[in-house]
Amino acid sequence: MTKAMLKTMAAIAVVAAFMFSGANRVAMAQGAAPAPAAAPDEAGTRSFTMVSIEADGAKIWLPSVIAVDQGDKVKLTLKNLVPGAENQHGFTIPAYNITEVVTRGEPKTITFVADKPGVFPFFCQLHAGHIGGSLIVEPKQGPIKPL
Repeated sequence: MTKAMLKTMAAIAVVAAFMFSGANRVAMAQGAAPAPAAAPDEAGTRSFTMVSIEADGAKIWLPSVIAVDQGDKVKLTLKNLVPGAENQHGFTIPAYNITEVVTRGEPKTITFVADKPGVFPFFCQLHAGHIGGSLIVEPKQGPIKPL
């Protein structure tokens, strides 16, 4: 790996740690328990806030990996926080036919059922150079069959 890539990865880790620990500190200060990364809204629904940021010149969606169980209803709130003249960034999960354009200051919420198990890439369909991530859908565990 190059030094630039290592610096970018370190910057991403620092930003992610700051974002998640800051939310937990606010929750604890208000007397609430820390929020999990994916809080269930209702039975079988997993909610995530996906934030597009720029770190060390790289534009990424955080968290870069989200994991759910097959059959879960997934709710994604997409927020574009990338500064600059370009105020729109994309978010797509081709395997689930999801393609959105997210304008800075205008969050979007999408929902879908994670009905296919596997690892599925997500990325910005508008800008090929942006760093993508992965949606992991854990397969349903069927009944254990005796030997």
